[in-house]
Amino acid sequence: MARVTCAISGLPFSTDYLTSLVIPHTEGYIHPVFTLEPKNLHKLYVRHCRGLLPATDSYLLFLALLHSSESISWEYPCSLKPTNLQTAILIENNMRQLVAVLEQSRAILHPHFEQPKFRVTYDNSSLEQIPNWIKAWRKNVTNFGELRLDEKEYESLKKLTNKFTYLINNGTEPAVLAQTVANWASRAAEFPKDKIQLYKTTIANSFHRARMFNTPLALLKEVKEYCQSNIDVGSIHFHTLTKTLDAGIKNHIDYLGGDSQSTGYTLLPSISANDKEVIQRTEAELAIIVSNAPSSEPLAENYSTNLEFLRAKLAYRVAQNRARVEKKATLAAISTSTASSTPPLKTGGSNAT
Repeated sequence: MARVTCAISGLPFSTDYLTSLVIPHTEGYIHPVFTLEPKNLHKLYVRHCRGLLPATDSYLLFLALLHSSESISWEYPCSLKPTNLQTAILIENNMRQLVAVLEQSRAILHPHFEQPKFRVTYDNSSLEQIPNWIKAWRKNVTNFGELRLDEKEYESLKKLTNKFTYLINNGTEPAVLAQTVANWASRAAEFPKDKIQLYKTTIANSFHRARMFNTPLALLKEVKEYCQSNIDVGSIHFHTLTKTLDAGIKNHIDYLGGDSQSTGYTLLPSISANDKEVIQRTEAELAIIVSNAPSSEPLAENYSTNLEFLRAKLAYRVAQNRARVEKKATLAAISTSTASSTPPLKTGGSNAT
């Protein structure tokens, strides 16, 4: 029988006839196991897991699996000895991970997907770098999956942005546009996973005065600051988002129909100068609130809904506070007028007689 030294495993194998023929590994001939399809290699892997393969067969199977990756360039045959304990340890520590990453790689059908390539040379023919190769392949699979998700996310955001642009240019009313604004901001700013729905609902309700009144001002400012920090400014989309959030802040503070902070009374925390500019109202509007306020403290049973009762109660308290402010101003004016009309006391010594 002719003797052939495998160019991958370094093991000799025999063929019938031409018994005097000897073919070295440099000729590039390989053992038939390296030509098997992945499904046939998997059958052998099952037998290996059941302990039905001799050490040399397991060694050949391991190398065949490695070869099936199509990412290994065999420039020198392996120098491992199939029956050595260290070889068995190497195979057992890496066989399962190798099979897993090969299955993951074959499941990716994208034409641009390609695993890193490695070379087997004289210096690394003991295959000590196999754990690192497997790790690199596994990481590449993960990175490619994330990249594809990013591409899909980008395309989805692009479509949403185009729809957003069309609605803005078409003159869609801001209140009608609020839900689209919320959806776009959620994708463009990448809202925190645990706050996506909260932030979106807050933006979508910006033009609903009653809902905004029940939305904490701190949350409104949090959403606005997050969007400003995570979305590039300057686009019509960002401008529309800012106008929507400003409307929400205004509706929260201006629920009574006027700027309640101008009375010196508020249930709300202090706000920035920029937000104050958005919510400022005229003195005439405040006068309307005071004139429509009940003359006595309202009772809940006299109102059909809690919101109507709360609005009346707040209007009453604003009117009372305004009255106190005006009374203090009147008393201060009287005191100042009295002091200026009283002649000063004479000081110094008496005339000598």
